[in-house]
Amino acid sequence: MSKRQVEFSEATQKKLDTMAEETGITRIALIKMAVESLVANYEVKGGFIFADLLNPDHRFKK
Repeated sequence: MSKRQVEFSEATQKKLDTMAEETGITRIALIKMAVESLVANYEVKGGFIFADLLNPDHRFKK
């Protein structure tokens, strides 16, 4: 298993910390889950998944 360093904005870091506290799942576990989910989704649906992820209308909705 290899290790990678990932940088997040302060806002994203705070949101990730909140998610970790609320769910009881460590930040590292949440990040691993997100990346593994992204890779699995890509394997099934291909590059189409990025259309939603990169759509600015979706990025800023709450």
